[in-house]
Formats: sequence, structure tokens, C-alpha cells
Amino acid sequence: MARTHADLISLVRDWSNRDVQVLSDDIIKDCLRYAADKSYRYLRIVPLEATVTYDSAALTAATTSSSTYNDSRTELKVPADLIEFIQIREVDASGNTTRIFNEKLDIRTYNDYQAEVSGPHWSRQGTTILLSPGFQQEGSVGSPVAVELFYYKRLPALDATYNVTAANYTAGLLTQSTQGTTGSQPLYLVTLGGVTTAYDTLAAAQAVGTAQTVYFVGNEVSHWLRDENERVLLMGALAEVFSYLQEDDQVQKYAAMFMNEITELNDEDKKRNAKGGNVQVNYSAGGLI
Repeated sequence: MARTHADLISLVRDWSNRDVQVLSDDIIKDCLRYAADKSYRYLRIVPLEATVTYDSAALTAATTSSSTYNDSRTELKVPADLIEFIQIREVDASGNTTRIFNEKLDIRTYNDYQAEVSGPHWSRQGTTILLSPGFQQEGSVGSPVAVELFYYKRLPALDATYNVTAANYTAGLLTQSTQGTTGSQPLYLVTLGGVTTAYDTLAAAQAVGTAQTVYFVGNEVSHWLRDENERVLLMGALAEVFSYLQEDDQVQKYAAMFMNEITELNDEDKKRNAKGGNVQVNYSAGGLI
């Protein structure tokens, strides 16, 4: 059974063998957050993979034509949860690849119109991704309608909860509470023919029937580390806890155990990816530096 965030705090306290007078819950919360943050520096596994799609309207608005000194370009916003890029590709309506932006340039080379560059290329400046040639410009094959960014992501906060909305009520992601409970928000329920439907506003509910005001809190958002690999968080948090307590021998022990958990997860994922056929690899600079 998956642990809650509160369960995880209790687990760290039990392993640290320190009472609340020495180690407060707030310190443990910080240590768990630090452990999660550090794990994202090293974990490169399937559960952290994500894809965001930029549609044609947004891409067209973000694209500028070529000029004497610059190729056409498309500017995209970097996802807020991005850790590391995996792939950027342009696709058609059927999801077929029309271009791969396979050349990553440093920003100086990207902006140098005299630099020798062949094929679709990209760079990053701050929170902006720069693609050249731009969307639906030269080099596309077929009829592109979108750009997909495939990347490694950060997970939600360990104590993140679902918003109290009618949609989340229908999806079973809320728990009934009482007014005044931390995080509680009202929804307006109407029961017709034995079926109860939630509405976000009282006016919308009253337009359908007699409304009942009921308070809910959001359930905790699923979290791969907390729910399926709590040992990573536990060992990482204990290393941070004993750093706070200034017990250096314990810090070294749990930091080593934390990194061992990270290495085992990464190795397991690499072995899984290598199964099922002959593997061909093209090396990037990231693998050589």
C-alpha cells in the first residue's frame, strides 16, 4: 500500500530514532524535499519521461521567417518541470516524424550566421527553446502539424494534492471533509434519479436542481518515488537529517545508500532498454564528456 506524505515523515523519524524535540516535522519535510530534488539530478528512468506537444497555432505564432543573417526560427517555452531534453521532433497529423532536430548548438553558434550548420538544429536561451529552420519551413517532409518535446521531468511535490473540482470529484480524487478543514473547498451536489453530480458553482447546480453544499479536500497526487520507491527518499532524507544533526558518520552511510539506490534504478532501466533486440547507439557529446 502506498504511503502518504505523513506516513513518510513518520518513517524517517522512526529510522532516525529522534523525537520531535530534537527533529521537528518541518525539518523532516525539508529533508524529504532535498532528497527528491537531489534524486532528479541523477535518475534517468522511464517514470520520469514526459512528452509535451506544441500545436500548429502556437507554433505558427512563435515562428519568424528567415532573413539575410538568420535562418527561420520557432521559439518555444521550456516546460516548468523539465530536467533534461531527450528529443525534439516535428510530426504530422498521424504522428509520423517530419523532422528531427538532431543538432544541438550552443547559443553563440546558433546565433552565428557564418557557422557551418547542416540540417534542423536547436539551442536553448534561458527558458526559451530555439528551433531552426522554423515550423513548416524548409526541410520538413510531409505536412507537419505539431512539435513534440520528449524529456525527463520533475515529479509533483511530495505533498501535492488534487484541486477540489467537479471533474476531480467524478474521477474519485477527492475526500469529503468539513468546512474549515485545511485545504477544504465546497462543491455543489445535485442528486437526480439516484445519480449525484457535482458542480463547481452554486448557480450551475441550482440551474439543474436542488443543490447541497459539501466540502472536500483533494487526495494526494500519485508520486512514483513516494509510492513505489520510497527507499530512495528514505535514504536521501536520512542523509540530510544527519547532516542537520551534525552526525557526519551517519551522513556518509546514508548518502552512500542513497546513491546506491539511484545507481541500481538507473542500471535496471538501462538493462530493460537493452532487451528485446539488437541495440544500435549513436553517441552524443553528453556521453563523451
